[in-house]
Amino acid sequence: MIKTIIIDDETHCSDRILNLIKQHPNTFKVLAVIDTVDEALKIVPELNPDLVFLDIKIHNKTGFDFLQDIEAITFKVIFTTAFDNYAIKAFKFSAIDYLLKPIDSDDFNDAIARLKENLSQLSMEHQLQNLFKNLKTDQKKVITIPSLTGFETLKVEDIIHLEADTSYTHIFTKDDKTMVSKPIKFYEDLLADNSFFKTHKSHLININHVKKYFKGKQSYVVMSNNAQVPISIRRKDEFLKHFI
Repeated sequence: MIKTIIIDDETHCSDRILNLIKQHPNTFKVLAVIDTVDEALKIVPELNPDLVFLDIKIHNKTGFDFLQDIEAITFKVIFTTAFDNYAIKAFKFSAIDYLLKPIDSDDFNDAIARLKENLSQLSMEHQLQNLFKNLKTDQKKVITIPSLTGFETLKVEDIIHLEADTSYTHIFTKDDKTMVSKPIKFYEDLLADNSFFKTHKSHLININHVKKYFKGKQSYVVMSNNAQVPISIRRKDEFLKHFI
């Protein structure tokens, strides 16, 4: 049984989660439903949950206030939110689950499936540290990459290029290469505002790591790790705009 607490100041939202939980008999034990950050700071340490469904906006405070004020984070977190696009991008960078309100049952089931897979991995506190960094506009972005043994954290500026391999993506960095179980489209959307450019259907490059450009029938760039990455004909003009 997953010991669970819901923190949300809107009753209809808490009720929605409770109804979805009922669809998973013998999976959850709901310990409490809390509607203020102050109450959560008192009750959560006492009840020692495995999972907290955490709203972002809670009266005049936030779920981030709760996480930063609590003494120890020994539980998994699934955020719930009705908007806040900036926070959602930070969740994706940090590989933290979130549910958009009104919560869709399929999205809920997917989140619970991922939770069950990772419940024994004690990585939540580190992922939340990355989240707080990514929420600060003056901080350099970090991205959390899932792996078979847990996760790896990479500085976005250290990523040189990415290459699709069917439903997987190879990420090439200054130091190493990592294979992850997400399609390149996920990273294309995530890194769109961070100097990354899709040169080809299978390739995404960090513009800041381009070393040389070679024009011709098949244009290509040489990256800072000396890898050659092709540029499709239809993407060439847009690519050149970054340098001219």
